[in-house]
Amino acid sequence: MLTMAGLAFPKAEGAEIEIRQGGTQLGIELGPGLGRDVDGDPWRDWMRTALRAAATATGRVPRRRIVVDLRAAPSSHRTIAFGQVRRERPPRIILWVDPEADLEALKSDWRGYHELAHLLIPFPGNRDIWFTEGFASYYQYLLQSRAGLISEPEAWTRLLAGFRRGIQDPSGRGRTLRNLSPDMWRDDAFRRVYWTGAAFFLRVDVRLRVESDGEHSLDRALARFHECCLDTDRRWRAAELVERLGMLSIASIWREEYRRTIDQPAEPEIEPALARLGIVSDRTSTIFSEFPEARQLRQAIAGRRTERPDQESGGLP
Repeated sequence: MLTMAGLAFPKAEGAEIEIRQGGTQLGIELGPGLGRDVDGDPWRDWMRTALRAAATATGRVPRRRIVVDLRAAPSSHRTIAFGQVRRERPPRIILWVDPEADLEALKSDWRGYHELAHLLIPFPGNRDIWFTEGFASYYQYLLQSRAGLISEPEAWTRLLAGFRRGIQDPSGRGRTLRNLSPDMWRDDAFRRVYWTGAAFFLRVDVRLRVESDGEHSLDRALARFHECCLDTDRRWRAAELVERLGMLSIASIWREEYRRTIDQPAEPEIEPALARLGIVSDRTSTIFSEFPEARQLRQAIAGRRTERPDQESGGLP
């Protein structure tokens, strides 16, 4: 066993690698077939990068302890085949990964950021699965672009592709989001539910920023929620989260967007937000307006963030 900066890195697979970053302690459990080198690479450096990316939402990861359970995926063409969050104490993220994946491939895969984003809000229950999956889908590419892993235009391009997948999903077409969300698994309506939820958060974020002249945003509402409410044992439903996040920012925007989403046909509605962002897109091309207001709004949401001192690795090399 090799020790470094007061932390132990096991040589054998199946043990745990511990890293500290900002105020978060993260344990990486390596399943059989994932032992690589004595320092825990590439898994350790990948998780450090992912934590930095997740911190760009509010300035820090709002969990003192997270366990990441890495398991070797069966034959797959993906770097990360599948991910899952378990709301335990501490929360556990399970990721099935390619045992031969290199660091760049791991950092480029959106699935790790999607699962970490889930931990930025409470789980609202399976009936409101649209809320948590929409939230994570909205943030997954933004976290990557804010951390400098992909470009800002690439983040918007990937988001738009996701919204198109939601629009084109034949499953659940015509059903309201309230009705479809609890049946998502049975009806295989993942894309429609996920991306209808993501569109809700895009519209809220854009409206908060525009209508407050930059004073409010989804990021700032989350930061205030983390200060007051995340560590409680309370169980939340989506409607209750909408109310509380609204109290911490602009309640009318959250309520209006919730009402226009929950009892309407489940379909990503993004045109009002795209107009304010200065984005025109179809299946073959995407045009970004150079008007200063639109460009600044896109940058505010998806632009690269400067790393703060409290996001450093806490002594690790």
